[in-house]
Amino acid sequence: MNRANLLLGISHYLTHLQVSVGLLNSLNLQDINGHAEAFFRDFLNLALGYELKNINIIERNARAIDLGDEDERIAVQVTSTSDLDKIKHTHKGFVANGLDGKYDRLVVLIIGEKRRYREASLGGAGVFTISLTDDVWDIPELLRKVGDLPLDRLERCRDFLRDELRVVEPRQSNEVSTLVRLIEVLSAAEDGISVGDNREDPDPDRKIRDRFADHAAFLERQYVDLHEIYGRALAEVNRHSDLGHVRVRKLQVYLMNWSDRVLAEHGGDPEAALDALTGKVLRTMGSSEVAFDECAVRYYLVDQLIACNVFPNKRALHA
Repeated sequence: MNRANLLLGISHYLTHLQVSVGLLNSLNLQDINGHAEAFFRDFLNLALGYELKNINIIERNARAIDLGDEDERIAVQVTSTSDLDKIKHTHKGFVANGLDGKYDRLVVLIIGEKRRYREASLGGAGVFTISLTDDVWDIPELLRKVGDLPLDRLERCRDFLRDELRVVEPRQSNEVSTLVRLIEVLSAAEDGISVGDNREDPDPDRKIRDRFADHAAFLERQYVDLHEIYGRALAEVNRHSDLGHVRVRKLQVYLMNWSDRVLAEHGGDPEAALDALTGKVLRTMGSSEVAFDECAVRYYLVDQLIACNVFPNKRALHA
């Protein structure tokens, strides 16, 4: 399972929880907050390797902490409120009840997004300290923390969220699934690692404005128009791609050699060759439940053209 796919699913479920809690609290329906404690106990234990347990420290609705792991000496307060007063109240109760003797760290987990607090920390000068940067977590922070987990643990986190929250996971955006499949297929190609007489150094200006001068306006417009739609999706897919150096290298060389042959077949016309290459790539990708996004494939190829991995320049051209 690809990392980008798993993170998209995890993001969907946690965002759904965040929105649901916010809406219910706005209606003063706060029973979900109690369920959230057990939910985050299990999720944090699974994702981050803690052994948190539910703890009732102070009277109902005035608890200093909800969860604690005595071995790791970390305590967690789960709240849907991002107000600084709530964090101060938690910190004050934590210290007043002597919990700083049992736990070395207090984390306030906000089921939402935290604010920008003027203070950097609470406590200090002999009083237990909590950092408002590092010890106040929110949903975006949780997503960052799980982002680097091994794939098997990411998959368990995604499955846990799906089973616990029981909301329908939307069909993955078509552009993302298209780009993921495209990269998987091209990086698995066996075409050797010889680039022949192809230049590997990017030189998009000379390529587009000199070599393909008659088609420069078309190629530039293709990139600008498609980048607005697909640029962010491709950046996200690339960021979470599991490809190692060898597979990246195979992808680049394969695209160089393949696109060079297609360009030659079309008499050096990059517009006709781009159309043909897009169709060939789509056929190579096979089929899926939903048709792959042809424009996402085209954008990827144009992006690689800019990087000079598609229609590569020849060493002899600009030697």
